[in-house]
Order: sequence, then C-alpha cells, then structure tokens
Amino acid sequence: MISNPAIWAFRSSVRCWRHRAVLKAALQASDVKAWRWYSTSIRGGVTGMEEILARVVAPLPTYETRDKSPPPPESNSLEFMHFYSSLDKEDKRGFLTKLSQDFGVDHNNLSELAVRLLDTQLRDLATILQVEDRLRYGLTPRYKQLLNHISRVEGGVKFLVDLRADVLEIISSKASESPHIRDLNGTLKSLLSEWFSVGLLRLERITWQSPCEILQKISLYEAVHL
Repeated sequence: MISNPAIWAFRSSVRCWRHRAVLKAALQASDVKAWRWYSTSIRGGVTGMEEILARVVAPLPTYETRDKSPPPPESNSLEFMHFYSSLDKEDKRGFLTKLSQDFGVDHNNLSELAVRLLDTQLRDLATILQVEDRLRYGLTPRYKQLLNHISRVEGGVKFLVDLRADVLEIISSKASESPHIRDLNGTLKSLLSEWFSVGLLRLERITWQSPCEILQKISLYEAVHL
C-alpha cells in the first residue's frame, strides 16, 4: 500500500502540472503579443536595434553624480529582455555585438583620465587617489548598469545566465571576432560570480510547505524508493 505522503506528493505533482500548463499557455499568449509589438523594430534590422538600445541603455552617470542619480525605470530592463528574447540566433549575435561595441567603455574619456593621472604623479597623494578613482569608474561599461538592473526584475538573473551562454557560444564558434564581445563576457562573468557567491546562498529545509515544483522533483527522483 502506498503511504499517505506519497499520495499527497502525487496529487501535488498533478496540481503543479496543471498550474504549469496554464502558466505556459499564458506565457505563449504573452510571447505572441510581444512578437507583434516588436515585429516592426525587428524588421527594421540594425535601425530597430539601435533605437531599442538607445532607449533602454541609460548613460553612465558622471563621477560626481554616480551615487545620486536615480535608477532607470524597470520598464527599460523588461523591454530589453522581451526584445532580445524575440530575436533569432543571427540577430542576437548582431544585437550583442552592437551592445558591447557602442555601449561599453567610453575610451575617449578613459584616455583623458589616463593622461590626467600621469600629470598628477608629482602632486599630493590625495589628488592622485582621486584621479585613480575617476579612472577606475571610467572603466565601467555603460551596459553594466543595465545588466545590474535586469538582475533585480523577476526572471532577470536567469535571463542573464542564458545571455552569457549565448555570448560564450559566439566566442567558441568564432562567429564574431569583436574584442568587445569578450569584454561583455568578462563583465557578465564578474557579475554572476558575485551574485552566486557561496556567502549569498541560503540553506532551507524541504517540508510539505515547500514550493510544489521542488516537491514534484523529489517525488519523481525518489519514486523508486516508494
């Protein structure tokens, strides 16, 4: 005779399956709407990509206002995610190349800061440290701010994990020789390493009140022991 916990887990699995089926249908309907919304921009090719990026990738705040500037609206992150998800493989490669190349580090500003740092070597230590801090801030890619904000919306971290997988595929397949793509990969790697640090993980006990998807997986993996 099957134990009551096993029966409960089976019923929970059925409920989860029904819930996921409804959710999947809703997401598919949402994808259709998103596709219709972005179809004009996608057909516009590079122009559409430029318009999207110019709208959602906010300028990097100045050094003086870096701690005072309000964050960009959440709609920027959602628009970026929806647009990117609607692209095919080839368009994703072009989109990421344009993102990394046109919205990365401001090299002109960086060159000026480097020259200024050399000019301050004979001055007092406080001045040198301030210029070094400006130079360090100048090394921040413009798109890093967007990636940080994407991580805070629902499904954002998963999106960025998949985004890096696409970047790694581009690099490994040599589909693009752009060094900017490698810089984008380095930025994503650094952010994900920080977010998935062991010190930020939380250990939780699995109980009957745990999310039904977890219970469903346990019931499937442990079915052989029932």
